[in-house]
Amino acid sequence: MKCVTVLLCLGMLWRSALSESCRTPLGRQSNCVSIYDCPPLLTAFEQRPLPSNVINFLRLSQCGFEGYIPRVCCGPIPSASPGGQTTTKRPSSSARPIEGEDPVYDEDSYPESRDVCGKETGADRIYGGQFTELDEFPWMALLGYRPRNNGPLTYQCGGVLINHRYILSAAHCVVGEIETAVGKLTSARLGEYDTQTDIDCAEPNDCADPPQEILVHSSYPNPGFSDRNKNRKDDIAVIRLARRAVYTTFVQPICLIDNRLRLSAGDDVFVAGWGKTLEGKSSPIKLKLNLPIFQKSDCTTKYRSLGAELTENQLCAGGVFAQDACRGDSGGPLMRKTPSGIWESVAVVSFGYGCGRDGWPGVYTSVSHYTDWIKDTMLRSNV
Repeated sequence: MKCVTVLLCLGMLWRSALSESCRTPLGRQSNCVSIYDCPPLLTAFEQRPLPSNVINFLRLSQCGFEGYIPRVCCGPIPSASPGGQTTTKRPSSSARPIEGEDPVYDEDSYPESRDVCGKETGADRIYGGQFTELDEFPWMALLGYRPRNNGPLTYQCGGVLINHRYILSAAHCVVGEIETAVGKLTSARLGEYDTQTDIDCAEPNDCADPPQEILVHSSYPNPGFSDRNKNRKDDIAVIRLARRAVYTTFVQPICLIDNRLRLSAGDDVFVAGWGKTLEGKSSPIKLKLNLPIFQKSDCTTKYRSLGAELTENQLCAGGVFAQDACRGDSGGPLMRKTPSGIWESVAVVSFGYGCGRDGWPGVYTSVSHYTDWIKDTMLRSNV
């Protein structure tokens, strides 16, 4: 009985530690809890379209993490005032990329140099929570597809900019099922934050530049990839743009991870994106999530039971909390921040068992195993 009492007391202390008091953006006293234990804010986040005033309120409500799950200072969300912020739909005409093609630059034949790539320009900001800032992860790209009926562009995959002219993504985002289910890869959007709005603003006087919509010149899936392979081996691709991206505060390249580096189980990595997949529910705003690298042998055993034999060129991450395992985009990056503050692309989002199943990590294509192929593809195609 004494043991049970002690366990109950420890449980109460643990719950108290995870629910310390805080003040909401409205100044009300409340508790810092998992966003999934706060119905008012969870409901507000799930509404579509998602107004900019709600996005800002959610960002201000963040108060840490419970393991890998974001916590918020729980409280009611204010009603939008008649003259308050609204969500303005992006005009369809702005989705049309600029025509034409830039000349060839020799420097585009290689990934961006280490003294330029992987740097976030908002050095005076303190980042945290699951809602990204306007200039956070400025290398993120959305891939646009043109349906067969020549309808408006639709965005179903992601990637990362690795120099002025090349994007790294997944092979399944450029060839195979996506061509029939979605359409032809046509363009890439860089510098995006909120897909609902024409101009993205955190505050009235804190706005991002308009996104850069650039036509895709050509795409190069790894020759070993096939939709018929259940394990999606070699699920990586390089995409060449027709025009060079302009580096700004909101558009920057990411570094590629050193091909000699191997991550260990438990190492922290990040995914970011809009949740753009063929089946998953997406977010209009760019989100992020901190994940642990999953033990590869355990991951291999799990997927072997489904008939998918993972290779040494794949790694696994996540599998800890079911609710938030689908934050990244298909083809988007798994990233790490080096001790020196430089961001590197560690892997490419490939596939998983469902979306966010407890104990089931996602499978990613390891960038370090394909560094030579990436560089060779860039060198051969930049002509």
